[in-house]
Parts: sequence; C-alpha cells; structure tokens
Amino acid sequence: MERLTGLLRLPDDIISQILQYSPSYSTLLSTLLTTKSFYRVFQAHPNSILHAINFREIGPSYPLSLRRLRYMAPVLDCEDADRLLAQAVSTDVICDFPITREERKEMKEMEDKVTQLEDLFSFRYLDRTSVSSQLTPEESWRFRRALHHLTLYTCEFPTSRYPYIEENDRFTETEIQVQVRQENRRRITFLSDFSAEELLEISAVLFFLEELGVYVFSRTGLDGIRAIAIPAGPEILLACHYCISDHPIRQHVKDIEKIVAYHPFLESYIWTPLLEVLKQREFREETESDYFPWNFISNRIHQSDTQCHQCKDELGFDVWTRKTWTPLATRYRQSIYLPHRAYTITSVCLSMKDRLMLNGLESEYLRSAIGDFESDDYLTRILGDIYDYNLKLDAFADWDKDDLLCEDCFERFLTEHLHLWIRYNRSLEGEIAKDCPYGYRCKLQGRYDPEAGKASIRGFLKEHQESFNHLCAPIAQDTQDVALLIHEYSVANQVVIDLSSV
Repeated sequence: MERLTGLLRLPDDIISQILQYSPSYSTLLSTLLTTKSFYRVFQAHPNSILHAINFREIGPSYPLSLRRLRYMAPVLDCEDADRLLAQAVSTDVICDFPITREERKEMKEMEDKVTQLEDLFSFRYLDRTSVSSQLTPEESWRFRRALHHLTLYTCEFPTSRYPYIEENDRFTETEIQVQVRQENRRRITFLSDFSAEELLEISAVLFFLEELGVYVFSRTGLDGIRAIAIPAGPEILLACHYCISDHPIRQHVKDIEKIVAYHPFLESYIWTPLLEVLKQREFREETESDYFPWNFISNRIHQSDTQCHQCKDELGFDVWTRKTWTPLATRYRQSIYLPHRAYTITSVCLSMKDRLMLNGLESEYLRSAIGDFESDDYLTRILGDIYDYNLKLDAFADWDKDDLLCEDCFERFLTEHLHLWIRYNRSLEGEIAKDCPYGYRCKLQGRYDPEAGKASIRGFLKEHQESFNHLCAPIAQDTQDVALLIHEYSVANQVVIDLSSV
C-alpha cells in the first residue's frame, strides 16, 4: 500500500511520461483505470500521450504517415477536411490534432504496405536470401521517409488532376508547352520544401519503383503503362505486383489507354522538377563506377548477385534460393515475392516431368505427402530432400541449394527431380512396382479411379498404373501401341472395354 501511495504522489510530468511509455492502447486503458490521478493527467495531455503510443506502435515514420493521411483527407472524405489539409504542410503542427480510431487503422494499413515495399527493396538490392528487410533502422527511416514524401507528391499532383485532352480539343503545341511549364513550376515549388538529402532519397526510391514497374508490367499488352505507375502511386504499383496484372492501375486511372498514348502533363512527371531542384542546389552526381542510386538509402548496396548462378540471366525480382523457396511459391497467401509462375500444391503436381502430370495415382500420392507436412513449407522440404539425399541427376551435380536461380532454372530443376523425390519417398514405404518400359512418357497415365471396374478404360488405366512404376526414365525404343495394349488387357481379363466410359 505504501508503494501505491508513493506512486500517487508522483509529479504530473512523471505520470505523463509513464503513460506515454504504455506499449499499447489496452495497457494504457488498464493503467488509467488504476487511479484517478493517472486519469486526471491523461485528460490534461491526451494528444501527447496518444501520439507517443502511436509513435512506438507504428514506428519513427508515424508523423509522416499521419501527415500523409491527413493530406489525403479530401480524398478520404474525412470530416473537417479543409482544416486538416491546411495543417498537413507541417509535420510538427499536424500532430497537435487528436488522432481518430479510423486514422489509426488506416495508418497501420499504410505502414504495412510501406513495410512490404521496404522488404522488396531490401530483397532486390541488399540481401537476396532474406524475405524480410535487412535495412538498418537508419536506412529503414530513409526509405520510409522517401516513400511517404513521394506519396505526398502523388497526392498533390494526382492523375485525376490531368483529364485526358481529346484530340479535337487540344491546343496548339506552344500552348500545351506553356501549361506544362506552369505545372512544372508548381511541382518545383512543392519539391523545394524538401532538403537535398530527402530529394536524393526520393530519387533512390523512384529508381526502385520504376524497376518494379518494368517487372510487373513486362507481360502486359499495354505499351507505356509503366509511365503511369509512378503518378498512380506506390500503393497502386504494389497492388499490381500482388496480382501480376495491370488491373488495379486500370481501375485507378481513367482513360488509361488514351493517357498512355498522349498525355504531356504526365511525361517526366517527377524527374524533370526533381532534377531541376537538385540543379538549383548545385548537386553533382556521383561518378564512381561502383556507385548506385540506391546508395542514397544504403551505402551497403552493391551490384552483386544480379545474375542467375546457372544461366547467367539477370535476376530482377525473381530469385529462387534455399531461404526463399516457399515465400516465392505461396502466391495464394499474398506473399510480396510473387513470381510470374506460382507454385501452389496443384501447380507443383503439374510440374512433374513429361506425362507424369497426368498420372492420377502419382498426383494423389504427391498431394497426400504434401498434406502430411506440418506446415505449408512444402517446397523447402521437397528441395531440401533432393539436395540433402543426393537425388540430383548427374547433369545437376554442381548445383547447390544456396545458388541464386532465375525462375526458368528453378522450374527446370524442380521438373527434372520431382518424380525422383516421389520415388525416394515411396521406396521408404515399401517395395516399388517394376518400371514401365515407357517411364514418365507412358501414354497410359491418366485419371486414377480406385473404384473403376475392369470393363472400362478407367479400369484399364487403374490396373496399369498400379502394376507399373512410371517414376523412371523410358527405356523402350518403340512407339507405344495403346490399341494393342487395350486388346491384350481385354483378352487377359475376358472383358469387353466400354469405350463410352472414357
């Protein structure tokens, strides 16, 4: 009781500091319910206490995140939007207003997306083997600050600000150039509020987002859509990355086909004013051969591990190695590391060599084996066994599990070895049937129906798949005569095959 009495006698500023160090809102509520003196201090300084908790919960970029959110207030249709927008120019001033529950929720969602982009940045340029950011706290702060500043820019100059100009309504070229120059002056004025260091950080993030746009839209049929990715905003680009599609940006940008074909206000959307501001500040670009734009975020970044260890193609954002097998594969769980080729359980079955993908018996066995794993980390288990138990073919003798592989090389390795992994696991369970002379190229691999009767095609396929092992290379030199095999089966079993059951 004496301890509690001593606590109650603490000065208000000390109590305020204690409340500010609450790890969560629930902890704060429990503390306030303890004594009236704590609640009285909270009522006197609610904003500073809540902002301190949010700062620890969201991170150092909390003030920028709040500024960005309130800068977008008119778009989000928040109450008192004009007042919030007026205060958004200053990060120091904007935190004077209390944060709402809706804002807190939206900021968390915002920061989640920033974290995902930071993870991608780190994965692409810093550490190819880690699926989470390896940036230091200082580097992380630079990246997040730049991304928030860039998003503020896209909020100030959104694509909706520049409606498409119909061909018959276009002004003369000179008039359009005058309007573009006027708009660039507004953009220069906006960017001039940032320091040179902040502008260079923005340029580093721009290079990253542009490369991500090249990757995401490399298979789209719309030429030039990458030019719209930055004006649409980083979060729209991330959404396109999730689905490997331009659908999100098409929903966000009206008349996108026309804009891609002609829109002078979106050409050099940010680079022209950004470089102009840097020029005014007499910035000189680094000329060292080992210097890269991303060094403005982290000077630990070097252009190493940029090629596939086997085919020597550029890796880009698709890097398959021991620590990224499953994160790259689980596209259906919305991993941020999404290759153009997704490896769900179904698609893994379709990765089996040649006609094995049609083998119902082996497909069911593979599904069952994967289903018995304790986690969804099935690619790590399968590929780990192939390397650890030396199941590799001679042609892959020099391949290592820590190799950085492109998507094509990874697919080739998996296809060439998946049936060997299945055979290895079957051998652990008991004796394997004799090899089919036609191996994985056998034409009698199809749907497996355990209930099929003998007088049917399915019954014929069932008996063949159960009697022979197809997890092997073909040794027969002749062409497989399916009609003859069906005839021999019919005679041996004294049945007439019902072809209507196919």
